[in-house]
Amino acid sequence: MSALRRPRWDLAEEKAYELTKNISSPPVPVYEIAESSGVNVVFADFGEHSESVSGLCDFRSARIYVNKFDGIARQTFTMAHELGHWLLHKEVFLADPEKYPVLPRFSSPDYSDLYEKEANKFAACLLVPDHLLRPVRGASVAALADAFGVSRLMMEYRLKNG
Repeated sequence: MSALRRPRWDLAEEKAYELTKNISSPPVPVYEIAESSGVNVVFADFGEHSESVSGLCDFRSARIYVNKFDGIARQTFTMAHELGHWLLHKEVFLADPEKYPVLPRFSSPDYSDLYEKEANKFAACLLVPDHLLRPVRGASVAALADAFGVSRLMMEYRLKNG
């Protein structure tokens, strides 16, 4: 990745907004959005890697693989995150597959990886759109996480990072 490239927060937000602008209440139907965006979502058993991998995107076959043993909130985030890679980074990863790592779930995140940051930003904005969060922002993190079908950690991130 070029050190000169900056995160495209606006692009991640815009793509998420375009997909959620007509949704009037949570939770956001991420599975349907992914499928209508040109990828098939497959719930998979990663075998010996099931404990360490949440999901991945196969850009050549237009599939997002999601760990079928994960909880629903984790699966939802994985779908949204991998859809972010599909919509924001597909051309980059098709041209150079080595740039798309399948990251172990419990590894320390590489905070310098702009692709991962952008996919996370996209996922947060897709799962918790501003127009649905704004009216209920004063509710507890637990209540918001439950309403939006996301983890408390993801909701805390969304509330802190906009």
